[in-house]
Amino acid sequence: MNILFITIAYSLKSDGIYSDLCEALAGRGHRVRVAFSDNSLPEGVAGKIASKGGVEVLRVKSPQVQKVGLVKKGLAFLRLPSVMKAGIEKFYGGERFDLIIALAPPVSLCSVYAWAKRKYKCPVFLMQKDIFPQNAVDLGMFSKCNPAYWFFRMQERKMLSVSDWIGCMSQGNIDYIKKHNPYIDPRRVIMFPNTIKVMPQRPDAPKVDRKKYGIPGDACVFLFGGNIGVPQHIELLESAMERFDGRSDIFFVCIGSGAKAAQLRNFVRSRKFSNSAFFDALPRDDYEALAASCDVGLVTLSPKFTIPNYPSKTLSYMATSLPILAATDLNTDYRDLIETQAKCGLWCDSAKPPDFFANIERLVSDAALRAELGANGRRYLEENFDVSRSVEIIEAFCGGK
Repeated sequence: MNILFITIAYSLKSDGIYSDLCEALAGRGHRVRVAFSDNSLPEGVAGKIASKGGVEVLRVKSPQVQKVGLVKKGLAFLRLPSVMKAGIEKFYGGERFDLIIALAPPVSLCSVYAWAKRKYKCPVFLMQKDIFPQNAVDLGMFSKCNPAYWFFRMQERKMLSVSDWIGCMSQGNIDYIKKHNPYIDPRRVIMFPNTIKVMPQRPDAPKVDRKKYGIPGDACVFLFGGNIGVPQHIELLESAMERFDGRSDIFFVCIGSGAKAAQLRNFVRSRKFSNSAFFDALPRDDYEALAASCDVGLVTLSPKFTIPNYPSKTLSYMATSLPILAATDLNTDYRDLIETQAKCGLWCDSAKPPDFFANIERLVSDAALRAELGANGRRYLEENFDVSRSVEIIEAFCGGK
């Protein structure tokens, strides 16, 4: 197949769930082109072609949509469709495609997906990674009475309608999409979990010297990595840092960026905790080496959510055999993954800090349990979340080669 992947998120410098998928498709003999929005290009440059892992990547000059205020972000998303259409037309206007792979969010790209579907006369496979605008309502960004909600909800309906297949990360996501969008043929809503290229584990792989980062060698280290935003409910993490400050057997490491990163960084540094550290985003190799030297991976989500989130950082934790300590809302089925399916960690309601603290104590005191849960997660990753599964799903539903 000739495939066009339209997205706002793609990395040319490191691996990730989207680049892993595209490179795996290319490895199966498909010709894959990517068009993604890139605000780092200089003014006057409409786009630039690059390549990575056998995939041709079009960087479309776009307005900045990340790490900006809500107003600027909203205006940028409104401009994004016309910019993406122009870039694709300029560089790929004469191409023939058999499949469009689309990403949600942002829902504002629905017109781009519909335009590409008409232009290339081919189906659209939507990767449903978040449910917007309901997630914004849950977090109090605006209410359902706000015109912004109805505008974005209309965009979401159009996006789901134009998609021939809607790939969801979990059964909870499938059930939610079907329930709240009854006009959609339920046969079009399918399972499409997050996956990555699973690399063989090296028992002799070197780990970083904890002293390099000021981390005690004998402490149980809890890693909070990835996006740091409103959904991640960092207030719970902050309360744990306060609760366990002074404990020599517990250490918290925070690595990442996002809308709440500055708040968390300032909290850690201003309080001068003896057992907590914050690092800005590290190079991938450094991050993975540090992660492999930690003992537990943390996942926290706001208790306000009514949508079934499924955090992608789970895969990186499983890859390094880290047991997972999760604290989430009650509406996601992520608990089922952690406690029942993968049996790779401990879970609690994120609205109950004492339960979170108790699970921290349990993992600190039981190294054998940590090892068992971590091994379970790694095994589950290999059996269920390798990128080859995503390729097989796309080929099965979209006509193979």
